[in-house]
Amino acid sequence: MQREPIENDCPLLWAYRQLKATGRGKHVRRFSYYHATVLARLPEVRYRLDSLGEGVYEHPFEFNVVKLDTRSRISFLRYESFDNPFPALLASLSCDLARRSARHIDFTARRNPPILHRKELLLPEDDPRVAEAIRLTDRLERQGAFSNPATIGTRDGWQRRLRELGIEVSEDPPP
Repeated sequence: MQREPIENDCPLLWAYRQLKATGRGKHVRRFSYYHATVLARLPEVRYRLDSLGEGVYEHPFEFNVVKLDTRSRISFLRYESFDNPFPALLASLSCDLARRSARHIDFTARRNPPILHRKELLLPEDDPRVAEAIRLTDRLERQGAFSNPATIGTRDGWQRRLRELGIEVSEDPPP
């Protein structure tokens, strides 16, 4: 595989720009989130991100979302199946590239894990789950479910908000 020049000798910045150019991703403050299927379409980016992480931790980590931080951090996140309307975070491996350190967190035993909203932004545009996710997000947006984002980042907060609005969303993935 022929290597492209890395902008300013900063592989994380280079990867971020490549991913941003796809037009996909969820961007919140200095963080950008991408599903692994977007990375699969950019093998050079996937290779470099994996290489960055491997320089900080020793064991392979199964993930389905990568979170890039413009301050030299990368996190590999494992969420429940994206067939779930609002998947919960199962585990994370956060790597601080500047400090050459990593932190693993297992969320599976937590009663109230973080959940993911607007998953359609992370997936490739042609993913079959995108259309339904957009419809659900639009409907919930019109009903005010996202009006106070500071309170809905965990399963309990999200379910409480939906109950307040009298909204029921099935968390069971389709058969």
